[in-house]
Amino acid sequence: MKSTPTLKQLAGVVVSAVTLLGAAPAMADTISFEAHGPDIFAGGDTFAEAGYTMQVLDTVAGNGGGFAGAIANGADPTTCTVAACPVGNNSMYYLGLNDGGLNIHRTDASAFSLHGLDYAFLAPIGGLHNFSYGQLMLTGTAVGGGTVRATFDFPLQNGAGNYVFGGAPLNAAFGQTKLSGLNISACMFDNSGNCYNPADNQAQFAIDNLNVSAVPEPSAYAMLMLGLGGVAFAARRRARQAGQSAPTLPAQA
Repeated sequence: MKSTPTLKQLAGVVVSAVTLLGAAPAMADTISFEAHGPDIFAGGDTFAEAGYTMQVLDTVAGNGGGFAGAIANGADPTTCTVAACPVGNNSMYYLGLNDGGLNIHRTDASAFSLHGLDYAFLAPIGGLHNFSYGQLMLTGTAVGGGTVRATFDFPLQNGAGNYVFGGAPLNAAFGQTKLSGLNISACMFDNSGNCYNPADNQAQFAIDNLNVSAVPEPSAYAMLMLGLGGVAFAARRRARQAGQSAPTLPAQA
C-alpha cells in the first residue's frame, strides 16, 4: 500500500529546503584566469570568466586608455623582463599595471559576494629592499547603495629577495556583503605612511584565485516556494481522490 505524505510532512520538506537555501552560497566559483592565455590590456578593455566580466581601468578613476593590465603565465620565466613578477604561482594570474585597476561584476548583472583572493606586489624593478611598499585596495559597491572597503599590506619577499603571493584575510562583513561591482587597485606609501594612487605608475599588483559566489535573486526563492506549494497541492488532491475511490468491504457475518 502506497503512503501519501501528510501536510505536516510536506511542510517539513518546505522548511528544510528554505533552510538549505539560506545556509549555503549559490554558484560558488573561482576566477583563476586559467581560461585565458598571456595577454595585455589597455584601459577600457574587457574579458570574461566564470560568469563575471572584468574591465581594465587605466587609473583608479577609470580614465584613459593606456597600458594598464596583463594576464601572466607564472610558469614562464620570461614573463617579466623589466618589472619583478612575484613568485610561488606557476599558473595564470592577473597583473594590474601603471596605477591601473580592475572592475569586476556579474555578466548577468546579478549580485555576488567575494570571499577571498591571493595577491602580491608587482615591483617595478628587482633588487628592492624587503619592505611592504604599498597596499592592495578593494572597493565594493553594495547592492542598494553604499560601499565596503578593505586594504591589505603587500606580502614581503622570500629568502631569495622575490615578492610572493599571500591570501587576503577578508573579514566576514566584507564577505557577506552583496555586491553589484568590485574595484581592485593598489596604492603606494609615502614618507608619512599615507597610501596614494596615482603613484607615478608604481602602484602595481598581482591577483589570482578570486573566491566568488553569485547571490540568488529573491524571485528564485519565490519560484521554489511556488513549486513546492504545487507539489503539496497535488499530493493532497491525490490523497482525497484515493479516499473517495477506496472500495467498501462487506461486513463479516
